[in-house]
Parts: sequence; C-alpha cells; structure tokens
Amino acid sequence: MPKFYYFLTTLLATLLFSTSFSMPVQAADNNQKLLQEQIKTFKHGENHRFAPQTLERAEAYMGAAMLASEQEKQQEVDAALAKAAEKLSEAKQTAEDFKQRFARLLSLRKGAVAITEIITSSGKAISDMSPTQIIKDAERELTLAIETHERGELNQTRIHADKATKYYRQVLDKTLPWLTELTASTIGKAANANARQYAPHIYQAAKDKLAELEAFINGRTHTVPEYPESGLYLAREAEHVAQQVKAWRRKRSSHEELILKTRTLKLQLARELGISNESSPMLTDIETRDLLRAVKKLNKELADERKAHRMDMARLGKELQNKLAAQTDEMKQEQQNQLSTIKEAFKAKLERETFEKKRQQRLQKLFKQGEAEILVNLDGSLLIRLTGLKFHSGRSKISSKYFDLLGRLKQAMDIYQDRSLRIEGHTDNRGDVKYNQVLSLKRAEAVRDFLIAAGADGTRLKALGYGEVRPIASNEFAQGRDMNRRIDVIINAPE
Repeated sequence: MPKFYYFLTTLLATLLFSTSFSMPVQAADNNQKLLQEQIKTFKHGENHRFAPQTLERAEAYMGAAMLASEQEKQQEVDAALAKAAEKLSEAKQTAEDFKQRFARLLSLRKGAVAITEIITSSGKAISDMSPTQIIKDAERELTLAIETHERGELNQTRIHADKATKYYRQVLDKTLPWLTELTASTIGKAANANARQYAPHIYQAAKDKLAELEAFINGRTHTVPEYPESGLYLAREAEHVAQQVKAWRRKRSSHEELILKTRTLKLQLARELGISNESSPMLTDIETRDLLRAVKKLNKELADERKAHRMDMARLGKELQNKLAAQTDEMKQEQQNQLSTIKEAFKAKLERETFEKKRQQRLQKLFKQGEAEILVNLDGSLLIRLTGLKFHSGRSKISSKYFDLLGRLKQAMDIYQDRSLRIEGHTDNRGDVKYNQVLSLKRAEAVRDFLIAAGADGTRLKALGYGEVRPIASNEFAQGRDMNRRIDVIINAPE
C-alpha cells in the first residue's frame, strides 16, 4: 500500500504542475517580452548576486516558456511564465531581505575591498598579513551566507556572515592605520598645491574624512568610518583641482574655454532632452534649471512607464488566477477519474499478487522436506526440483515408491491450470555424452507419461533431455554427481 500511495502522490503532483491555462497569443507574447526584460534588468543589477539560484530558476522557466512558444504550446507557455514571474519576485525579495539583514557587513566589505585594491595597486606590503588572501576568505564566507540565506537556513547564514564580518574587520583593523597615513600625506601634497585656496571645499571634505579615520584609530569612536578610502580620493582630487585652477590662472584664454566647454555640454544635454535645437554654444547658454526640469520630466515619464509595466504584470497575474480558478473543477474531476482508474488497476494488481502468493503457499505445502526444492524466478516462472525422485543407474523406469510424490506433482499442475510445464531431465558426466542425453530425455518422458496417465492434459507438458550439459554441482565428487542427476519441472511464466 505505501508504494501505491507514493505513486498516487507523484502522479497528482505531476498533474498539478502540468495543468496550465490559456490566454490570447498576442498578450502572451507581450507579457513574455516584458518579463524577459525585467529578468535581464535584475540580472545586470547589483542585487542579483544575493539571489543567484532563484534568478537561475526564473531564467530556466523563461527558457521553458520560449521553447513552448516555439512549439506553439500556449498552455505550457502560460504556466512557465507564471512560474518565471513568481521566481523573479522571489529573487528580488530575497536580495532585499539579505541587504537589510546584513547592511553593516556589506558596508564593511566595501571599505575592506577598496583599501585592498589601493594596497595592491601601490605595491605596499602590510606586515603579518596578506589582505588579498583574507579578502578571499571573507568573500568565500559571504558567498556561503548568501547561499544559505537563499535556502532559508538562517542559522547557518548567521554563522557564515559573522565569519565574513570578522575577516573584513581584520583587514580594516590592519590597513586603516596605513590608509590614514597615506591620506594625511596626500592631504599634505594637496596643501602644498595650495588646495586651501583653489579647492577649499574638496580639501576640507578630505580633512573631515581624515579626522574620522584618526578618531577610529585613536579609539575615540568604535564605529568604522563609512567609505574610509574616500578621504584619500578627495585629497587626490583637491590636489588635481588646485593644479588645474592654477593652470587656468596662468593661461588667459582658459576661462573662456571653460565657459565654452560648459555651454557645449549643456547644449548637448538639451538636444538629447529635446528642449533646444540651437547649434552654437558661443551664442547659447542653456539655463541649468531648464535642464533639471527636463530631467525631472523624463524621470516622471520613466516612472509612469515602470508603473504601467507593474500594472500589466498585476493584470497578467489576475488573469492567470481567474482562468486557473475557472478550470479548477474540470481539473479536479479529471484527476478524480484518473485516480479511480489507478485505484482499480492497483486493486486488480493486488488481487493478482495475492492470488499468486496463495498458490505458491499451496504449492509449498504439497511437498515434504527433502522431496522437492521450489524456486520462484524473476519472470514469474517456478522451478520444482524433484530432489526426492531417483532412478536406478542407466534406467528410466519410475519405481512405485515415487508414485505418491508424482501424484502430488499432478496436484501442483491442477493448482496452475492456466500454465504449461517443461519436464527437464539431467545426468552427471559419467558415460557417453549421447547416451546421457537420450537417458535424460527418457526419464523426463517417463515423468510426463505418469502425469498424463494420472489425468493431466498432455498438451500442457513438454519433456526435454539435457544430459550432462547443465550441471548444478561439481562432477568431481559423488555428492555433486548425485545432485546433477535430477528431474526439474518448470511451471512456465504466464503468457
């Protein structure tokens, strides 16, 4: 019975999964393209790394939908699209959940990776550690955290996330002093370039980031500064801007060139945004507020388009749900009919197996120990080895003391009235091969003739003589030869 219910469960799950619903072909094509574009957009965004397996399943369903579309199997297209949309939504939710749960970890990672890249590019060696190797260890633990989170194994996720945090923090603890020194040195270079005068805002921002680093290094704060590498980049930028401003001051035409470059850029932006068709930046200065207004308008149009897409997807989901609900009763009835057919088939199979088992039990009870060995073969045939039937050497006549045994063999035939039998004679290897074959055949025929005389249907019986060619034991010993001299009765498998 357990096997039967397992079979029913598997079949039912297959039916439920394969059941789908139809919709207009043109609408399906539009929804397919829209969903495909959404999957592509998510895959090329930064969040896809936090739900790789779920995104992969969404792509697999998308591929199944495309294949079904080529084969014009609209119901399969609908079902695959619904699953793809479900998995994409699940991937987005999974990614957002991971980012919220482990925002601090991801912040530490950004800083540790950025500083390690700076160290690698500068050729700087940090004593007692290899930042690159530690980053590899941290990335491995982060990957495991992502994988376990996606599988819902949150305890394991926390363990791997804590290990990754430890590794990233280790990199920061070891490299921040060096980064602080490098940032201070670079700020000094910016000061020498007179950045206080020519790039005061960028220069001050660099000093503020340096102050945050020093506060952490000196223990005045225990919070790792966010984007700790930005102070170094600001100091470099302050030095660059100061040098550029000084170069402009030395060159008379530089201010005009700067104005014209700015106007050219604004004019190009205005043309792309469709708010100007002017051709000369020397005569045209687009107002910044006009550019911003056009950008806001474009953003609103894009937001409206995305909202429309979301509404389309919601409408698609509602249509699919309504059509699925409309076909539920029909599907249930079809499944019920199929289950009834399976139950009837299983009941008939069970009855056959029970009947066969009872017949085998009746067959076993016919013979005493030492009279016969009964074996059931994989094809359903049965072997009755008449170990208690013996013949005098070189003779095929059956002794009267075995009549009772053969009478019970006749009863075995009556139990299996629906099957034919083979009576096989076998000998040892003593004597001539041809003689042994003829002798084994005569012995088999003697058994067959006895059964016919006892009332058996001769058309169901076939006598065969194999002589010495099918031994079941070694002919080197007397016991083996005695085992080889035998009569095997085969009740053939049902046709």
